[in-house]
Amino acid sequence: MDNLYRNKKNRKKVINRFVFFTGLLIFSFTFIFTGLIISVFINLQKELPSMTDLILYNVPSATIVYDDNNNIIDEFFIERRIPIKLKELHPYTINAVIALEDQQFRKHWGINVGRTIVVLIKDLLMFKKAAGASTITQQLARNMFLDMEKTWSRKIKEALITLKIEKNFSKDEILEMYFNQINYGNGNYGIEAAANYYFGISARQLTLAQSAMLAQIPQIPEVNNPKDNYKRAKTRQLICLKNMLKEKMISKAEYEEAVNESIVVIQNKHRNNFARYFVEEVRKEVIKRFGMNTLYKGGLKIYTTLNSDMQKYAEEVFESKMKFYERKYSIQDTKEGYEEKISKAKDSTEKPKIDYLQGGFLVIDNKTGEIKVLIGGRDFYHSQFNRAFQAKRQPGSIFKIFLFSTAIENGMFPGDIIMDTPVVLDDGTDQKYKPRNYDENFLGPIPLRTALALSRNVTAIRLIKNIGPETVIKHARKLGVNSPLLPVLSLALGSNDVTLLEMVRAFSVFPNKGVYKETSLIRYIEDAQGNIIYTNDHPEKKVMEEDDAYIITDMLESVVKEGTAASLKYYKMNVHIGGKTGTTDDYSNAWFIGFTKDYTAGVYVGFDTPKTIANKATGAVVALPIWAEIMKPFVSYKDSTPFDVPKNITYVNVCKETGMKAAKFCKYTRMEIYKKGKEPQKICEKHSTEYKPSQNFDIYNENNQIEF
Repeated sequence: MDNLYRNKKNRKKVINRFVFFTGLLIFSFTFIFTGLIISVFINLQKELPSMTDLILYNVPSATIVYDDNNNIIDEFFIERRIPIKLKELHPYTINAVIALEDQQFRKHWGINVGRTIVVLIKDLLMFKKAAGASTITQQLARNMFLDMEKTWSRKIKEALITLKIEKNFSKDEILEMYFNQINYGNGNYGIEAAANYYFGISARQLTLAQSAMLAQIPQIPEVNNPKDNYKRAKTRQLICLKNMLKEKMISKAEYEEAVNESIVVIQNKHRNNFARYFVEEVRKEVIKRFGMNTLYKGGLKIYTTLNSDMQKYAEEVFESKMKFYERKYSIQDTKEGYEEKISKAKDSTEKPKIDYLQGGFLVIDNKTGEIKVLIGGRDFYHSQFNRAFQAKRQPGSIFKIFLFSTAIENGMFPGDIIMDTPVVLDDGTDQKYKPRNYDENFLGPIPLRTALALSRNVTAIRLIKNIGPETVIKHARKLGVNSPLLPVLSLALGSNDVTLLEMVRAFSVFPNKGVYKETSLIRYIEDAQGNIIYTNDHPEKKVMEEDDAYIITDMLESVVKEGTAASLKYYKMNVHIGGKTGTTDDYSNAWFIGFTKDYTAGVYVGFDTPKTIANKATGAVVALPIWAEIMKPFVSYKDSTPFDVPKNITYVNVCKETGMKAAKFCKYTRMEIYKKGKEPQKICEKHSTEYKPSQNFDIYNENNQIEF
């Protein structure tokens, strides 16, 4: 009996010890586990965004580029995103997402506990992480602050961020953030970017069928998007529509209509070559002012100076004419040939060298200095080198405008006589410098106006020798030429390299009455909130007297009416145009720059590595036709008025042979332009009694002469 009692007592002690140690073990495990959980939560909290981060979170948005009529011409983005307000979306679009992703969205507090438990059980039974429990708020939290890695720590962080979002934002605010944040595939983030990319419309215009198709993309954007897998997208669209019908978000009739709606998905377009050189210059300018991060993520709105209608037409004409010249002159290296080389060398890391005929075209609005058209080459994707802004080429005789306008500034007038006779000069070398004219002839004494109109090289050399190259360079600097210029006599014939931008900008000073306007690509820029952060105030500076600017303008009209650019008359533009052609002596560069009261435009043609285009491929033959065909639709008689004549300008009938006031027997006369008080007072003595010609002055009639 005693033994039985002792055995019971011993068993009780054993049980008590077991219970004690088991309890101690459970308590210790619970204590340690709780501490571990608390520690994990504390550490995870440190990694979570603060309330400030949530409230001030800025969604990276695409920067939009507009033309001068507020039409979109391009975008800059890393994540293509165009913000939109929830109130701008149709209920179809909102309900499609709720029906497919989170039917209890407006009832739960961020986490759907029932769905989470079901998924957790699946995780434990299948020994892998199942999908399908994330609410709209959880997806938003993940997309805003986390990655897509499927780990427990990320799930916990996601839950904690979700609770913060739900606590501090309304359901509608959460939906708006979702629709602007979520990934819709192919680099598109947010419903507005997706609608534009897949259907070519705004999210405001989405139909029920389109809304349902977009709603299913975010689950697996790379697979579910209709461009890459239309059949799968269509199947999942039907699931979304069935859910909407089940949840009574739509009627049976609406369901049937949406199911049967034919959805057209925009297919991938060919690469966009439109205004690429212009857009690239805008990109560089904005980065310089605001930085790359702001450009690609800041959601800016850049309102530019580009006129899309003019640009598109100019690109078409420019390329058409260049192809025509390739055929006309039997040029061996063509753009088409280059594209074949690229195709054959597609596996090579090195692109073939650009060897086909190139050029540039530029149009400036005289009143503002705004660039309306910019062509920097024939294909931006072949070469990003901007031939309008960056290429420095010899301008040939087009540079004479600086020489002749300097002469006008220094007291000369168009009717003054200058000698077109042989001259031999010492240029500091063993050989003497003997300038020659294009036609190898000499005209003798001719008016300054004729010397410019016919682009006589010998008269230009005589003129620069008298004025001095340094004076001409100083004048060119005033008019916006920044390229290095050597003070040599051949400067007058365009021996120094300049850019098309410099020359067009300088020419615009003349119709602008002597005012230099800095050229611009951008009118103004707005930030993502609509605040204007940059405005172009069109800086300008008076660099010439109005009288002098008008006189050179009038002389440049003579170039078009009776000089080297006289072929412009065949285009029947019927407007007041001043301009100048230019050609290098090896026919490697062909130029024409012309202006009306409204626009100044310029073109040059040549190979990137200078070589002869073709024999007789002058500015009048190659460049002028491009200018004329592009500008003709934009300079009609109605909107191109005569240049304003300053009050201090007067006209006097003078003898072309002597430059004096015309006498009774002067055969060749002209109403010439002068400043009041500076006009000639003496009457021509040579022809006061009878006409005695010293040469044949029929050269003043229309002719087809072309210059160097």
